[in-house]
Amino acid sequence: MRVAVDFGTSSTCVAIAVPGREPQVVTFDGQPLLPSAVYAGPDGRVFVGPEADRQAAIDPSRYEPHPKRRIDETELLLGASVVMVRDVVRAVLRRAVDEARRVGGGGAVDQLVLTHPADWGGIRTRVLRQAGNGLAGRIVLVPEPVAAAVFHAARFPAEGGRGAALAVLDLGGGTVDVSVVRGGHPAYEVLATRGDHTFGGADVDQLLLDHVGSVVSATDPDGWRTLVEGRELADRRRRRVIHQDVQGAKESLSRHTYTDVPMPPPFPDVHVTRPDLERLITAPVDRAARLTAATIAEAGLDPAGLAGIFLVGGSSRIPLVSRLVHQRCGVVPTTLDQPETVVARGALLAVAPTATQDTPGSGVVLVPRDQQQTRRLAPAHRPVAPPRPSAVLPPPPAPPSSRRTQLLVVGGTAALLAAVASVVVVLLGDNRTEHNPKGSAATTQPSRVIAQYEYQFALPDGWVQTGGEAAKLRTEIKPAEAKTGDDVVFVEEIRLSFDSTQDRARAVDKLRGDFQAAGAAFSGFDAAATFAGRDVIHYRQSLPNKDATVDWYVLFEGRTQVSIGCQSANGGTRADAVATACETIVRTVTITE
Repeated sequence: MRVAVDFGTSSTCVAIAVPGREPQVVTFDGQPLLPSAVYAGPDGRVFVGPEADRQAAIDPSRYEPHPKRRIDETELLLGASVVMVRDVVRAVLRRAVDEARRVGGGGAVDQLVLTHPADWGGIRTRVLRQAGNGLAGRIVLVPEPVAAAVFHAARFPAEGGRGAALAVLDLGGGTVDVSVVRGGHPAYEVLATRGDHTFGGADVDQLLLDHVGSVVSATDPDGWRTLVEGRELADRRRRRVIHQDVQGAKESLSRHTYTDVPMPPPFPDVHVTRPDLERLITAPVDRAARLTAATIAEAGLDPAGLAGIFLVGGSSRIPLVSRLVHQRCGVVPTTLDQPETVVARGALLAVAPTATQDTPGSGVVLVPRDQQQTRRLAPAHRPVAPPRPSAVLPPPPAPPSSRRTQLLVVGGTAALLAAVASVVVVLLGDNRTEHNPKGSAATTQPSRVIAQYEYQFALPDGWVQTGGEAAKLRTEIKPAEAKTGDDVVFVEEIRLSFDSTQDRARAVDKLRGDFQAAGAAFSGFDAAATFAGRDVIHYRQSLPNKDATVDWYVLFEGRTQVSIGCQSANGGTRADAVATACETIVRTVTITE
């Protein structure tokens, strides 16, 4: 059994690969994340995760919610107990590995992959390795952005090609990390990396809590102060519940335009909207977007020349993140479902064994750029205890330039890439049945989700995002082999002043009025059309200046209208390809308000 642990500031994610079973993310009480928090009990026992959160209500002085932030310290004072940082980290890793073993059937862990920030040096990575000693037959360390890049390369093998660079924006619970990684066999190279350790998902929670407090505290200032500062057990328990509700509200606002935060008496419940949240976090999120652009520039690259900008980490779900990165970099970033699990899943792929377990060198190793020889780990079936110094070397001293360059050498032969490809199909395959209307062109399995504004859709195979227009909330995609041609699909959003779900007739009448006022270039308005298995409004637009035609398909949900315009040259050779791509997008588009 192989286990990958992404030890994060606020949460930890675990993925496992068991022979004969599909790789999977380990869940904790039904959730894909384990809180990284720890609590040192008076008897010396260290509680981890939800148990630590619960114990914190009894004695907060024994509680450390973010042990990763304390990695530079040798010891922690938790209550009256002095605990080694290494032991605190080990407690989190042990909890993660124990659950992985339970899910995996109780077998021994042959390989434990631990991820870490790209800018961690030898001292920090040594603490991490020491914390994991004895939990598995062997331990491999992988930088977080490299794990994300491996996952991206396996998921989207047609994008970028060998040697293409990928920007990874990791917006986690406690930090923002941006790295530019150049991929290729046998090495992954970190071209540049920057971080902002003053902002993360936990800070979003606090900003939202402060906003809630500003709304309700006027009714009872003393009561609110007691609630947020009180030292009584009852106050601490109520405070913990409020923090959980605020965090839930933040997550809800990533999917909906409003939510309500329940409050204890005597305070009224608080109605919070997505614009409220965006107003609170625009400055730090924009700082993250500017940090992304600066890191790409530091790597000496242009955003348009990248394989993509990949958003990972749970807080990257916030729609404002994608929007501001697009505005600052000019590229619509890539995001996937469960972005908080990408690094752990990518770490598994980075060290996936070859089809033959006896083949040596099937792991990964971080080495300095100036090392000329490829250092390899022991075979997957041969435990290593303790790890030899030659297995993982610390990075060299930073050069005068701020640019930090590292290589991740992937052992093994091309069989490893084949193994990675086969694993990713199992891990990431979409179990949904593809709808293919009778007589329509066959569609391919979409490999990427474009999430922008208040909609998202599957990017058809062979198509790439080529632009957009923020003023129209528009995304533009074209065939990869014809980026300069007139064959294109537009997806754009209009925000309505009323709820179209409650009053669809009003939405249809408004669209019909706009259609009639648009002139002779528009024809064939059908308010009851069906396309790609969905009820849509369809009409056609003629573009004489381009000798092209646009078929428009319109969907309504709530206060959002999404229009998909499928443009193809009249008599062109790609009309069928445009129709197939259009069908994929209409079938998969969802409105996320």
